[in-house]
Amino acid sequence: MKSFEDLDANKDGKLTVDEFIKVVEPPLAPDSPNLPPIEERRARARVEFQNLDTNRDGFVERAEAEAIVHSEFNNYDTDRDNKVTEPEVRLIIQRSLQREAAARQEAEARRRQGMMTLNEFIDQQMRQADELDKNKDTKVSSQEFLVQAGPADGPQTKNLLPFDIRKQLTMRKFAEIDANKDNQLDRVELTAYALKLFLEMDLNKDRFIGEDEFKKAQEAETAKVRALIQTLQPAQAPQPAQPRPAQPQPRGGQPAPAPQQAPGGLAPGLPQGTR
Repeated sequence: MKSFEDLDANKDGKLTVDEFIKVVEPPLAPDSPNLPPIEERRARARVEFQNLDTNRDGFVERAEAEAIVHSEFNNYDTDRDNKVTEPEVRLIIQRSLQREAAARQEAEARRRQGMMTLNEFIDQQMRQADELDKNKDTKVSSQEFLVQAGPADGPQTKNLLPFDIRKQLTMRKFAEIDANKDNQLDRVELTAYALKLFLEMDLNKDRFIGEDEFKKAQEAETAKVRALIQTLQPAQAPQPAQPRPAQPQPRGGQPAPAPQQAPGGLAPGLPQGTR
């Protein structure tokens, strides 16, 4: 809880995500050549924040942090004497290693079934972002992101929407990810967006995404894009009414009587089924 006190900058008894990610930054986490880059550590801390925020109110409150501490202590205090001894520590470490091995086996079994974990999903999104990051500055600019709209002209555009509409759709997605509106997508924003997508796609909340959940997410995204396209396409101009042909006037200036219609709706004298 000393770490909680150090992180709680405004001393309100709860941590925001910005306060929480300080746990991976100096001085609480001194830089080391063996550590991942700072932006990756921050991204992982944001994911951990979501795990600790059990009531999903956007804060890690002291009670939530203490619950983790009590749970951890109780795991070590196997004989329930309110003390943790060295043999208990060794036993718990062995059990922890066994649980980690079982979790890896479960994750591998899930992968064989076409399922994906949160970390795998985030890693996949990061790899796609790295492919867009042509100048390798760890950020994706709007111009780099616009590549996803496809070519503006040429034979490749034969079955595609007009480029202007594809461009608008792509830039709307860019704006949705660009939380701080600096016209750049950094790894924090990309990770936060990947987390948001994963939580939306994980319909049964088992922390895995299966093929059915992927399919439903694609269907929902397709419907969303179609509805958006309707608002982007120019409205069709109404067609002018066609003038009716003038009716022939008989001698004497009286209008000609209307032809009588047969019961089937056809003019008299025409074979049934013809016009």
